[in-house]
Amino acid sequence: MTPSQSSNLLRWAAEIFHTAMFINYEQVNMSDRFGQVMIENLLRRQCSLAGAELCQSLDTQKERFLKTGWEHADALDMMTVYSMLPQDDVARMECLEFLDEKELLQQLLQHYNICWASKDKLNLGLSRLSF
Repeated sequence: MTPSQSSNLLRWAAEIFHTAMFINYEQVNMSDRFGQVMIENLLRRQCSLAGAELCQSLDTQKERFLKTGWEHADALDMMTVYSMLPQDDVARMECLEFLDEKELLQQLLQHYNICWASKDKLNLGLSRLSF
């Protein structure tokens, strides 16, 4: 999806739904070396990552929503999400799949994010949802 198409979709949803939450999962931090290697690897497979220029930081992810009519937006990279999981569950998961390259997992998780935006005309408390 091109940046223009993405903006149009976000704007349309913000205009149509007066009380709503939009959750988005995609790349982030694409301007650093790891992000550039990700893009280059995809290009070698003849797969362009349309909109990668919008995936520069958590702030640019939030701004995409705020500029298209959403009242509130927030974002976390997946490394932060992973660190917030109950440690017993993390230990159990890590036993299932041995991780000999934790640094690589950390780099990968720092390059994906979950972003959420809300509009809350009915005052349901959507803007107070945070982690």
